[in-house]
Amino acid sequence: MKKLILKILVLGAFSPVLLAQDIRKVQLRTLCLEQIKDLEKVVLAAGDGKSKGQDVILYTDISPVIEGSFTTNEAIFYIEKTGPDGKPLQVPVGKATLGKSARQLFLFVPGGTGEGKLPYQVIAYDDDLKSFAMGSVRAINLAPVPVRFVLAGEVTPQIPPGRFAQFPHATKVDDYNMYPVVIEFLSANGEWVKGQSVSWKASDQKREVVVTLVDMKYKQPSVQNFADFPPWNGQ
Repeated sequence: MKKLILKILVLGAFSPVLLAQDIRKVQLRTLCLEQIKDLEKVVLAAGDGKSKGQDVILYTDISPVIEGSFTTNEAIFYIEKTGPDGKPLQVPVGKATLGKSARQLFLFVPGGTGEGKLPYQVIAYDDDLKSFAMGSVRAINLAPVPVRFVLAGEVTPQIPPGRFAQFPHATKVDDYNMYPVVIEFLSANGEWVKGQSVSWKASDQKREVVVTLVDMKYKQPSVQNFADFPPWNGQ
């Protein structure tokens, strides 16, 4: 089978250092893979550290756009509780390093447990059309093993754990612009195991966000696919 060449990128791009007095505006959306009980709504800390933060509902799909203001390269999400003294207390539940773009997608994933661990792991991705073009697929591998995609018979290079890759739809499609897709996970014995077999529709009117992971409860490969129609398409 032919090998499809694609670019593999590190999760969470680093952005230029901001001066303390600068205020950076970011148009952002969120995607929560799994809501944690009582943490379906969080607050995005205000950039100046003084103003009231902005409520953020954690949708289990790609959310509407909100605007955040930042004076550092870190986005902090918190919930408010009552402290021992009876006063409001801000408890961090997730943090992310900002990307470079003025438009970003924040992916929320259940975090670790134990002391010092935040409930959500948050990863920011550049979301403008130059970074992520219409008609493209962004494959985010959160599984502890490499994955690869077989698009209409063409195999992508494997995507290591903790990385993401972007590639165009297959050009070998049927009369309805549909084509077969197999998503494979590398097993411990070095064999590729089918995690999902589906049909995709090639279209330049949307983008696809695909997240691969392993269900730790059942020890089974899992694939979550989200059709993305960014509101800035055509801008």
